[in-house]
Amino acid sequence: MSHEVHEAAAIGFDKAADEYERARPSYPAEAVDFVVSTFGIGPGSIVLDLAAGTGKFTRLLVPTGASMIAVEPVEGMRRVLRDVLPAIDILDGTAESIPAADESVDLVVCAQAFHWFDGPAALAEIRRAS
Repeated sequence: MSHEVHEAAAIGFDKAADEYERARPSYPAEAVDFVVSTFGIGPGSIVLDLAAGTGKFTRLLVPTGASMIAVEPVEGMRRVLRDVLPAIDILDGTAESIPAADESVDLVVCAQAFHWFDGPAALAEIRRAS
């Protein structure tokens, strides 16, 4: 996707963050259970939710007891996420430039946003951070 398309999408997501939060459905419990059990997410785990949006997926992992970090490039989405999950770390960043130290997280998750990323650059950053 072109840079211009990404900018236009970011503006749209920023302006419509509240509507996104109200209208976007959550994720099936079975999908969350699969991720949690497959990757052993629980107390002591550090999980980074990449392109977290308003935290639709992030909030489903909070009950596991894992330390959650949400990374989201759109301010409007981060604003809503802060309202929903004020106790977690919420950082401005992108998949291609994750604001985390090398090998500082146990797992990086991404729910329905990978199509916005530069795949090779994002995968390199995910490998670096986890």
